[in-house]
Formats: sequence, structure tokens, C-alpha cells
Amino acid sequence: MFRVLEKEIINILINFHNHSFTIIDKEENVIFWSDRAEKIFNMKREFVIGKKITEVFSEDNLVMIKSLRENRTIEKQQHKATEDIYVDIKSVPILINEKVEGAIVSEVDVTEKIKREEQIEMLTNKVNSLTDSVQQLNNPSFKNIISRSSVMERVKEQIEKAAKTNANILITGETGVGKELFAQAIHSTSSIKGGLVPINCGAIPSHLFESELFGYEKGAFTGAKNSGNKGKIEMAEGGTLFLDEIGEMPIEMQVKFLRVLQEKQYYKLGGNKEIEANFRLVSATNKNISDLLSSVEFRSDLLYRINVVNIHIPPLRERPEDIEALFYYYLHGISKKYGMSVKYANKKLMNELKTYYWPGNVRELMNVIERLVIFSGEETLNNDIFHQYLKEVGENPSPSNNIISNEAVELKDYVEKIEADYIKYVLDENNNNIGKASDILGISRPTLYAKVKKFGL
Repeated sequence: MFRVLEKEIINILINFHNHSFTIIDKEENVIFWSDRAEKIFNMKREFVIGKKITEVFSEDNLVMIKSLRENRTIEKQQHKATEDIYVDIKSVPILINEKVEGAIVSEVDVTEKIKREEQIEMLTNKVNSLTDSVQQLNNPSFKNIISRSSVMERVKEQIEKAAKTNANILITGETGVGKELFAQAIHSTSSIKGGLVPINCGAIPSHLFESELFGYEKGAFTGAKNSGNKGKIEMAEGGTLFLDEIGEMPIEMQVKFLRVLQEKQYYKLGGNKEIEANFRLVSATNKNISDLLSSVEFRSDLLYRINVVNIHIPPLRERPEDIEALFYYYLHGISKKYGMSVKYANKKLMNELKTYYWPGNVRELMNVIERLVIFSGEETLNNDIFHQYLKEVGENPSPSNNIISNEAVELKDYVEKIEADYIKYVLDENNNNIGKASDILGISRPTLYAKVKKFGL
């Protein structure tokens, strides 16, 4: 009678607590499954008790198996128990006469806590995004240049200094960094009263380039307007002429434009009257200065003329601090464009965005944001949409990209996960060829087979 009463008291005490409890014996069979465990995992006691714990859960997620097999206590925080539930775990081996006879694991449902933390993080992101927007409004010259990095602050300082002079400026940087925005910033920061007149040197056929730049008189060529036409130089009178992708300027035009820079005069196509050229020149290219100097397609004497001041815009991968600020700045604008409510990125997605290489820079980031806005249906943005994009562009994340999560793990588990992820990566890259993979990994085939079995690969 006392033993029955003792068992019932233990059962009441265990189920009285808000923790869930699971107990297994040394054969790894489930011998106890608490009421709270039923609720957390949505599995009835009758279904679980008597089964091996590895039949109920994947062995990879079972810390109590490690407690049993390795005779050690394990604690984990914010472990993802199911798709929707996070728990804090403590697993302890059961010792009788110094022999391991089983293991007991306790889980506390911390899902609501995690959700509150995510909500706080979302609110923080909103505040940061609004703060960035306000800061840009306070400095209208840089209103579309969003940054938090020190390297971009130095770029802005360079622009402010250079804009006060009349020196020719060459903006360099990879495709997609937004060189046209920086040209606009130079123009806005300067005291020039005229407008900004852009011309993309790579978008104009070579036979039309001269008339586009210099303009033409009536009757200059077949099909010319009777009234003639203004060229970009004339339109930029008293303002800024912005030559984007100047490295694509036709070689025959480079000599003529060099003369304009030297003499501050030019002729319209078909004209015989010399016209004064009065403009501020800002150019841009995605080519390296050294490549332009060594190219037979670009005159070095023109390069020396246009590159009096060089403003280099670093690629996005060299300033990851700017990614989050840029992300939320464009997220607001794109959401408004489609009439959708603003969704926010969770920590995992933001970390992945910050570690991606971004070969297309800000332009590529904007495209990714647009896709996320269009296809995400939940309150937060859908991580899988970005993963699909990475597959499309042939991006293979390094094995270490996926090993760190919000979950605290012991060093041994962490090292094992790195090892398992790297082995899987090598196998995938070699079409599961054990011979090739073992050579790359520097281990024997039997050892590799054993590790594949151990990690369930």
C-alpha cells in the first residue's frame, strides 16, 4: 500500500509542476511520460510509453540519449522541440550503485518568451528603421544614401569636401552600389545652381554619341529636327554633367570630349560656331583605374583629366553593418509600392542576409527584398524565399553557415555538428562518391562510413 501511495505522490508532484518530464530506462525505452509532455508534444501517454525513445523522436534531437550513453548532465536553452514550440531542456542520467540505469529529461515551454523576444526585436527594427529615415531627412544631400558603417561616413565626408570645389570627380565602384545616388549627392552638396544632367555612356550607340553629347544644328544629318537639338553639355550649363559608365565611351569620342575639358569649348554637330562649355563634371565607372590605364579602349590622358578626385564606393560585402539599415529602408518603400503591410525579418534571416556575398550589391538587395515582400504571407518575412533565391543564383553556403543558431549548445555537440555538416557538404559536392570524399577529408573509407552512419548522413 505504501509503495502504491508513494508512486502516486511522485506522479502528482511531477505533473503538478509546469515542466514536462520524460524518463527512459537503460534500454532506452520510455517508462514515464508526464501530462505536460503530452501537451507540449501532442502525443498521448499510451502511444509513447513502452516504445524506444528513438522511435518517437529523431536521435539527432535527443539529449537524453547522450545523458544515458555518456553519463553526463546536459542543459540546452531555446531548443526547438517541434515546428512551433521552443523549450529549455535539462537531461540527467539516473545512477543506481554508480551504474547508469536510465535518464530523465525535463522541458520548460519557453515559446511565449521567444515570441515576446521576437516582437521586441521587431519593434527595435522598426525604431532603428525610423531613426535612419529621420537622420536622412535631416541631411537632404544624402537622403537616399542609407548607411551605418564608418567607411561610408568617410565617403560622405569626402563628398562634402570635394563638392565645395570645381574639381572633376570620378566615382568608382562595382555594379549595383548606387553610383548615380552619389553623383546626385555631390551635385546637391555643391553650390551649383543648374541641374544634374545624366548620360549613360554604355547605353548610347557610338554613331549617335556625338549628337547626344554635343547636340546638332538643323539639317546636320538626314532625319535631324528642323529646329536642331540641344546636347547634354548644353543642358548641363551652370550645372553638373554626369557621365555614367564613362569607361564605355567610344574611343573616337574620347578625343573630342578631352578637347572640351581642356578648352571649355565645343561645336554642335553640323555647326560652325564655337560654344562655351560651363559645367561641373562627375563621372562613374565600374572598372578599376588600373584596368582603364592599361586598356587600349580608353585614353589615359582623358582618365587623368576626369580622375582629379576619386570617390570609391565600397561593395556591400565590405560593409555588412549597412545591410540591415538598407534592408528596412527599402522594405518600407517596396511594401508601400505594393500596398502591403510592412513585415520584418527574424534574426536568422537577417544573419543570412549579412553573410551573403551580394555580387549585385544594393541593386541585388532591393530585388531580394521585393521578392520577399511579394511572396511572404506571414507576419514575418519567409526565410525559405531567400534560400530559394540562393539556389537560383548557384550560391552554395559554406558548411559553417548553418551551424550556428539561437540555441546554446555544448562544445562537444558544436564540434560534432561542424564535422557532420562538413562531411555532408563534401559528399554532396562529390555526388556521394565515398572514395573521392574520403580523399578530400583525409580519412579512410571505413572511417567515413562509420561517421556517415553516426551522423545519419
